[in-house]
Amino acid sequence: MSYLNVFVASWQQLFFQLMGLIPKILAALIIWIVGKYFISWGINLLKRVDTKGVKPARKLLDSFTFILMPLGKVFLFLIILDYLGIGSSVISALVSGITFAIAIAVGLAFGKALEDDAKAIVQSIKKELEK
Repeated sequence: MSYLNVFVASWQQLFFQLMGLIPKILAALIIWIVGKYFISWGINLLKRVDTKGVKPARKLLDSFTFILMPLGKVFLFLIILDYLGIGSSVISALVSGITFAIAIAVGLAFGKALEDDAKAIVQSIKKELEK
């Protein structure tokens, strides 16, 4: 088998894999468009809720819709990634990254908060060892 045959066979395989991927990408785009429509529709329904004379309820409803729109888009994005077959690995990577970031932040916060106490303990141990 010559190099040319191997080259042509590899390009053919790549072409057929891409042709198999195009329908999934088109379906993912349709899911995105329909999902964004339903998210906007739901947000508009929430904004139409009548809260005459109740300011805290209107403010709470505005805050809820302000938070719900990006959360809906993130959830829709995760659904599309799952449909394409890469959702579980991306989600696990994001969750582990967020977990590590929180652990580091908590460790730094406790370390900084207890810095004076740790310094006092080390100094008292040094004094005891010098005796």
